[in-house]
Amino acid sequence: MKQKNLKSIFITIIILFFTACSSIDYKVNSINGSELKDKIPLKNSKIYIVNGGDGREMSYLSFGNSDEIAKGSGFSALKIASDNLSKYTANVVSEKEILLEDKALEIGAINQSDYLIYSRVEQWSDPLGINCHSHYYDEASVLLSIYSVKDEKLIDTSRLSSKSCPFKMNGIPVSTGSPEKLYSVLFSKWLDEKFKR
Repeated sequence: MKQKNLKSIFITIIILFFTACSSIDYKVNSINGSELKDKIPLKNSKIYIVNGGDGREMSYLSFGNSDEIAKGSGFSALKIASDNLSKYTANVVSEKEILLEDKALEIGAINQSDYLIYSRVEQWSDPLGINCHSHYYDEASVLLSIYSVKDEKLIDTSRLSSKSCPFKMNGIPVSTGSPEKLYSVLFSKWLDEKFKR
């Protein structure tokens, strides 16, 4: 009898855990540029991806307002994007230094890149799991702009955003959360929407 009770408790925990994980809202919204008629071919394209700067983060005392610079967030987002792109094409060049878009287009032309992906982090918060709540949560929000380097033309700008807290039992998180985890899912979703692999 005890084994049946333990099994049912274990199954309930698993169901709750996966329900909590699947309820995270991953938003990829185009906010500028024109609607893509066809996905951009990734395989033979030369991609130049640039760090557009660090975003802001909430602290424990922020009360929902992002009031501190999230140091290193621009590089974290750039690394996730570069690692994902490198799975599908060897022609990826990453720029770790923070550049303005016009300078990035100029360097992209020198590199003979086909496309520039300009990555600007807006929000990047990573509270300790036990402190995560409705006003202080894991959050990733990044603006990604795609430019045709040859034409120096903006193709699309999208906002990738998600926020969540790890699932808790009796106030204790049963998993870890981070903006990196959220952004990895967001970037894959964006890549599926914009590029032909």
